[in-house]
Parts: sequence; structure tokens; C-alpha cells
Amino acid sequence: MDLRHLQAFITVAEERHFGRAAERLNLAASPLGRVIRALEDEVGTPLLTRTTRRVDLTAAGAAFLPQAQAILAQLEQAASLARRTAQGESGRVRLGYMGAAQAALLPRLWRTLRATHPDVQLDVTELCTPDQRQALLAGELDAGLMALPVWHDDLRARPLASIPLLAALPQEHPLAARASLSLRELAQEDWLTCTPYATTLPPEQVQALCMAFGLVPRTRAVGGSESAVVARVAAGVGVTLVPQTLINPRQEGVRFVPLEDGVTLDVGLVTRADPGNPAVGALLLAAQDLNAPT
Repeated sequence: MDLRHLQAFITVAEERHFGRAAERLNLAASPLGRVIRALEDEVGTPLLTRTTRRVDLTAAGAAFLPQAQAILAQLEQAASLARRTAQGESGRVRLGYMGAAQAALLPRLWRTLRATHPDVQLDVTELCTPDQRQALLAGELDAGLMALPVWHDDLRARPLASIPLLAALPQEHPLAARASLSLRELAQEDWLTCTPYATTLPPEQVQALCMAFGLVPRTRAVGGSESAVVARVAAGVGVTLVPQTLINPRQEGVRFVPLEDGVTLDVGLVTRADPGNPAVGALLLAAQDLNAPT
């Protein structure tokens, strides 16, 4: 069924006059009449009754009119949605995030996106940084809030926050009572790290942080999450670094001591170099608003 025929019928039904309907459609009255007859032939029944003064709907035409209007309205909505999706104004973004970003960044980014692009939806999944990198490269995520740097040529990062890292020490440790300390003061300690796929702070980043201060840490990988590592710190097995956003001040047996060196976990919004999904642009704009000066 030709959509132009539907539009012609709707216009005649609204005007109840072929001349006025033809003017609205930029047609002559005779071609408009042929269009209506072609539609009636296709439907299989008259839709209009015509007199010299007026046009009325038949019972079939009255039943057909709202359905025809709904079809055209739905098609326009579909076309509008397609245009908005292509322009990144509508759609869905699959976003990964690591634990340290959950309180510090994710709610703010989400609120900003809802305010600026309310028709872009987020599907969020908590994943560690290595898993996010892998999912991004495999096309299973569109973007990720993860630790920087990303160390991959096919990924692009927009830095968003620097989260202070605190030293987690056993409560009885000689340095545990200090108000702050230097990373170098922990040079002789046994450093505990999570396995790479169960952590906010990957072992390679702990190594890089320490080496930036001239330290070669004695590291020991511990299975499980950050909480498993902190539990071993409480048992006196070693020390570790914990993002400020993840510390539990009521953790028994552990003291979290600020570092004087300005040691931070840098977190950013990471996408593929070619995101593929136009709605990712809306998320990048929201991230830009997030860290804009106020």
C-alpha cells in the first residue's frame, strides 16, 4: 500500500473537500480523485461518499481513518528514532565500570547523561580493568570506566578523576599510627596484590607506581577481591594500596594511611578508537561536562 495514498485519504477526510485537500497536497483535484479511487480499489470498498458540496466518510472509511493515521504516525516515529539514533541522540550504551569508579564517577556520569541526552540508555556492568579492556576490544562493551593508562593502540581514553591511594597497613605496624607516610618508607615491605582479573588496581599498576619512586616491590598475588587482600593485611601478611573510594574505615585490624607522594589511581572513560555506536558520542559529551571547570 502506497503511503502517499494513505496521506491523501487522511487529508481529504480532514478537509471533507477535494479542492482544499488538493491544495494542501499540492495536487490538482483530478489526480487526487484517482489516488483515492486507487486506494479504495486496493482496500476493496468505498471509503468516501462524494457530492458536489461535500465529502463524507463511509462506515468503512470511518473505521479505516484512525488506523491509517496511526500507521503514518508510527512510521514518522520510526523515522525520527532512526535519525536520532544515527545522530547519537537516542540508543543504548553498554558501559563497564570498576569498583573504585562506582561511588566516585558512575552516578555523576549517569546523572549528567540523563540530563543532556535523556533518550540514551546505559546498560552497566561491573568489571575489573583487564576484563573491560578485553570486552571493549571484542565489541562486547561500548565504553568503560577503568584505570589508566590503557596500554592499547585501539583504545582511546578521556581522563576523568585521580583517586587518592592509601596505604593499608596491619594495625600493629610501626607506621600505622602515622598521619601520613611516603611510599618509599614501604620499600622493604611485602606487597599484596589481587590477581589481575579480580581487582580495581591491577598488579602491573602497583609495580609501575612503585618503580616511579625507585622501588622494586616484593609482591605476592592473592586470589579473590580487594577485601580478601585487606583481610590478609589485617592478619599481618603484608601491605597494599587501596583507592580512597573503597576503604572501609571500620575494617578491624587495618589502618589506612594517606600517602605524602600524591599517589593516585587515574580513572578515565575508555572507548574504542572507532566506537561504532553513535550514542557513545553522547556519553563522551557527558564525560566532558563532568570534568569541565565550574
